[in-house]
Amino acid sequence: MTFLCSLMTMRQLTPWCFKSVVLALLVLQLACQKQVSPPTRAPTFNQDHAYSLLKDLCNLGPRNHGSETKLKAEKWIQDKLRDAGAEVSVHEFNYTGKNWAGPESFRNIVGRFRTAVQRRVLIGTHYDTRSWADRDPRRELRSTPIVGANDGASGVAVMLEMARAWKERPPPVGVDLFFFDGEDFGKEGEFQDYLVGSKVWVKDHPEYKAEWGVVLDMVGDSSLRVLKEKSSAARACRAVRRIWDAAERVGSSAFVDEFSGSLYDDQSAFIARGIPVALIIDFDYPWFHTMEDLPDKCSAESLGQVGRAVMEAIDADAPASK
Repeated sequence: MTFLCSLMTMRQLTPWCFKSVVLALLVLQLACQKQVSPPTRAPTFNQDHAYSLLKDLCNLGPRNHGSETKLKAEKWIQDKLRDAGAEVSVHEFNYTGKNWAGPESFRNIVGRFRTAVQRRVLIGTHYDTRSWADRDPRRELRSTPIVGANDGASGVAVMLEMARAWKERPPPVGVDLFFFDGEDFGKEGEFQDYLVGSKVWVKDHPEYKAEWGVVLDMVGDSSLRVLKEKSSAARACRAVRRIWDAAERVGSSAFVDEFSGSLYDDQSAFIARGIPVALIIDFDYPWFHTMEDLPDKCSAESLGQVGRAVMEAIDADAPASK
């Protein structure tokens, strides 16, 4: 019909044919517009409470390896998980770093929800902070431990707030929350000593299975802009698509449909094991590994954008879990 009408001049169009052309154009316009589905469930993530968790954790002090404040943080995280109803376990292990005299003790913390459910999703972050502010512009501070508000505390805050929400409204699938130690243990250039907690956990638990997962790292930047990390997009593309689609449904505009470079992070060990885990990170952060990585560089809104997107991605698993 449209083809036939196009053979006529505008002067030759009958009223019926003219209306058909207009209707066809409207249909085409609607078809070209991207349709955004509503959220699976109304988001329950409290971004202001998440930000208060970030500040509370930072108020304990730096969580660098071997410090008393890291021990306090470990207890604090476990207490919050138990308050939320999670089953909590600690994976303690030894690791000897390059140029270290002997083995050092580390602790990964795991909080599990709906432990009897076979279908599982993992969410991970690191809670430790760097022992050296080796990128600080002030040379006299480069041997000082950092607080790590964005680089460490932001992921912890998002995950603990999700846990708190799940106490009242459990997730539709089993969820395992991993708080990794030793992510920032390595010195500049000694890459084998980074990501210690996730690498050893995967090695020590060869039986562990999850359908998909996500790692949160540096997700509190007040000017948050999250790109699709290249290795995740290549080897965990379905997990990436789940999260970006969920972000669109809940209006998390910080998730951008562009690609970043490949980053070696806590998702890498799981991807190597065959578990598709996506990395959510905004690596464009001026205060990375400096003494200025403090809560005032982060925002509740950024934590909320990430928390709502991840919770929506997990909620969308509900139909398949029945």
